[in-house]
Amino acid sequence: MLALGALAGLLLRRTVAAMVVTVIGYGALVVALNTVRNGLWPSLTHTFKPFSEYRFPDGAVDTGEGWVTSSGERLPADACLSWHNDLKQCLADKDITLRYLDYHPASHFWPLQLVETGILLALAALAVAVAFRVLRRRHG
Repeated sequence: MLALGALAGLLLRRTVAAMVVTVIGYGALVVALNTVRNGLWPSLTHTFKPFSEYRFPDGAVDTGEGWVTSSGERLPADACLSWHNDLKQCLADKDITLRYLDYHPASHFWPLQLVETGILLALAALAVAVAFRVLRRRHG
């Protein structure tokens, strides 16, 4: 955030405007990382029969769920949402045989943190490099 703020200050030359741009840029970065976080590290998948219960392991984070057909095709969790009262009929009509849950176990916490840290460090280094280039260009 500091590197982004320094770059914004150098480019805009206005304190309040640079602060606003920094906050907006940081917010956009947080939203972007939250959007891609689950795809930064491969998640695990458990499949089980449709009407049996499954509990996530302690500390696991849910990344997706849905249905699996007999051919192995994945369908979204809401594939039978419109069938309200007749879930069994929907499962039979769509040839659904299993349910799947994708998740990150607690052991994925640190690898995910390290990947995100690497991304943020690379972006900070880029912002610092651009800031030095702008500074060098303006002040010879």
